[in-house]
Amino acid sequence: MRGQSLVEAAITLPVVLLLALGVTDIGRAFYFREAVTNSVRQALRMAVSTYQQSTANSVCSGTGGGPVAVTVVSAIPPSGGAIATIATQAAQESSSNGTPAGSVLAGATLTVTFHCLNGAAITNATSNGSGPSNSGSDSITASITDRMSVITPLLWPVTGTSYPITVTSFQRTEY
Repeated sequence: MRGQSLVEAAITLPVVLLLALGVTDIGRAFYFREAVTNSVRQALRMAVSTYQQSTANSVCSGTGGGPVAVTVVSAIPPSGGAIATIATQAAQESSSNGTPAGSVLAGATLTVTFHCLNGAAITNATSNGSGPSNSGSDSITASITDRMSVITPLLWPVTGTSYPITVTSFQRTEY
């Protein structure tokens, strides 16, 4: 009789472990999706604020002519660059210790798109009133892409060993 319990445990243990790992992956995916979403919101809040108008103007300098969209990319946490302040805020939003280096999204990519006109950032006053995909709009678009590794081996044929999580959001400037 004691051997029967051991055989039953050996048969059911792999199934229970796979279910537990699958549930863990689903929970991790939800956690990472929320971390990316919150970080994009924070980056966008910072990017559209009046404090970042000088950053937008410096990104737009030299564009000249008619309306054009300029996209700037930064790593999280940032190592400098035009949007380092914005990327730092995005990293701190998902940080476990309050520093950009402690970000859950370390290794992710932040993309910010500014709209420019005649070498300066488009403001509420110079906007053409169109939507965020129009280059004459006064909106800013922020996007973060991160990869989440899958820990359940049986899911690898379906999802691969990791899959991207990308969140994009846009908002009108405050300047």
